[in-house]
Amino acid sequence: MSTPDDSARPDARKSLDRDIERHGRREDQNESFWRSLSLLGTVGWPIALLATAGAWLGHQLDVHFATGVRFTLVLLTAGVALGSVVAWRALREHRE
Repeated sequence: MSTPDDSARPDARKSLDRDIERHGRREDQNESFWRSLSLLGTVGWPIALLATAGAWLGHQLDVHFATGVRFTLVLLTAGVALGSVVAWRALREHRE
């Protein structure tokens, strides 16, 4: 006769097979660290470089046309937006 507690217990063989499969899919910890560090660089550098380039170019245009900080703010914002798009694509590519 079967009790309600018997059906709630997981099958040991299925549990072992599942654990072996998970272990096989797991990345090496050292490899995972370097992969994560590389991803941070891939995401951070485009945003920083494009924002800096936009600010520098905007400043040069502001000095040339004597417009205050208009070009600086517009091109800084455009650089951050473009850098974010590049970073988003890198993250999406890394996930696939």
